[in-house]
Amino acid sequence: MNFKSIRKAALVAAFVTAGAAPAISQAAPQCQNCGTVVSTHTYEREAERGSGVGGVGGAVVGGLLGNKVGSGNGRTLATVAGAVGGAYAGNKLERNIKTDTYTDIRVKMARGGHRTITERGNPHLRNGDHVRVMQGRVVRD
Repeated sequence: MNFKSIRKAALVAAFVTAGAAPAISQAAPQCQNCGTVVSTHTYEREAERGSGVGGVGGAVVGGLLGNKVGSGNGRTLATVAGAVGGAYAGNKLERNIKTDTYTDIRVKMARGGHRTITERGNPHLRNGDHVRVMQGRVVRD
């Protein structure tokens, strides 16, 4: 190999290295909304309000049972107390029956920090899944 060949090879290597250097040093832009699921927690929450059917049904049953107790003014008081207690119990029972399932999904964001997103329903993601947070929802990436 002669000196000219070595010089040409060095010159070509210098140009190739110089051209590739900017591409290597530029980092790819990181996704703003991407992350990894670190935990999920599922729980049930009772309905905030009942439809009223449980309260009305409970009031009727409670009033009928209260009317069977005592006589005179005592019977009237027992009927009213039974109706009020029955309405409360019926409403509470209806709210317990109408529970909703929620899942808290904790995501470690790619750009740092954590976010917790609450979604209705059972979990559809597992720990370690790569996700994207979009409009308050977590979507598998």
